Amino acid sequence: MNEAFLSFLWQFRLLSPELVTVTGESLNVLQPGEKNTDSGPDFLHARIRIGKTVWAGNVEIHVMSGDWLKHHHDRDPSYDTVILHVVYEDNLPVREKRIKAIPTLVVRDRIPPSVIENYHSLSLNKQWIPCFNQIKKVPETVFSFWSTALALERMSEKCLDIGRIYDQCGADWEETTYRWLSSTFGFRINTLGFEFLAKSLPVRTVMACSHHFSQVEALLFGQAGMLQGPVTGEYPLALKREYDFLAAKYNLIPMAAHHWKYLRLRPRGFPTLRISQWAAILHKTKGSLFSLLEFDVIDDLIKVLNVTASIYWNDHFTFEKGSVTGVKSLGERSIEVFITSGIIPMMFFFADQRGLPAIKEKALHCLEQLSPEDNSIIRKWREAGIGATDALRSQALLRLKRSYCEQFRCLECRIGKTILTQ
Repeated sequence: MNEAFLSFLWQFRLLSPELVTVTGESLNVLQPGEKNTDSGPDFLHARIRIGKTVWAGNVEIHVMSGDWLKHHHDRDPSYDTVILHVVYEDNLPVREKRIKAIPTLVVRDRIPPSVIENYHSLSLNKQWIPCFNQIKKVPETVFSFWSTALALERMSEKCLDIGRIYDQCGADWEETTYRWLSSTFGFRINTLGFEFLAKSLPVRTVMACSHHFSQVEALLFGQAGMLQGPVTGEYPLALKREYDFLAAKYNLIPMAAHHWKYLRLRPRGFPTLRISQWAAILHKTKGSLFSLLEFDVIDDLIKVLNVTASIYWNDHFTFEKGSVTGVKSLGERSIEVFITSGIIPMMFFFADQRGLPAIKEKALHCLEQLSPEDNSIIRKWREAGIGATDALRSQALLRLKRSYCEQFRCLECRIGKTILTQ
């Protein structure tokens, strides 16, 4: 037994209706109060009737009544207004400063067996999610009504990451957008590599060279550390000559090439191809990635991001290894993932900073128009019985898994609450 579960029972009135205090007086809960997330009593502004008297004040929850003294509430004036002490067991009577005993409710025998059974089945379950066996019994509308709020929570979490970059960049919007979108373009496996690349190559330098695709590509491959070793072939040698000139001009120091990862990646996802495609986007936008946030309709943005790697990569996957001939385009799926993971969160952050709710609404609408992510977590949710029809819903499912299921926050989850109260 724990306080979180007892608080849940009190908040949602899941205790048996016939309640009495330890002194035998009848107890009627008129209003359980507002859950307090700060210091002080657990529930504020509660209203209860003890016998014939109605009390208004605060409620404190403990597993053992002796926890009152253990937590030093007897020395804290903010607990003087407690009108009821709700406990699982009464092992030590508690008195307030006026020597009068605080009314105490013992709930050990007042919890419906079905609620305890459901709670244990969640808290002790070691499957992929605690409610894996029960979730199919929960109405689909429970998650549907909650999905937008979950997606917003996920966007808020990403905004914290963007905020740290914004502070590091001295509130420079172009540099912030460039660094954030660069890291996102690493598509998880090479996120760190693209992050280091952007930090080593300021956006102003990219802008200065953005009118010439060959210069942008040379800058990126050179800063990525991919032109430092022996280079052969006409095009790689041309890139190296271009980079050496630009590195001297802008005083650039390349990053270490070992940060780039190829293992478990399909060749079309190799960092070499991604860097060339990223160069194409930077060339297309003239280095001003902030302009990507200003699209009118989602199709316009997709067109801007519909780029291919340079001609050299038509028959190469790396500088050393050839490939079957074919255009190496970014691809529709990758474009949508990039928009969902990079551009949409950046829009949310900008909207928060500037107080522009209309941009948030636009971003949410975009998520509803984009395809859902297709990764191991989304596939497992589908197996559990909850599918994703669009990117907003898949963002919600990712948030639910990582921030609720993995943290065993079943008591704060609408699905968990539904299961517990069934």
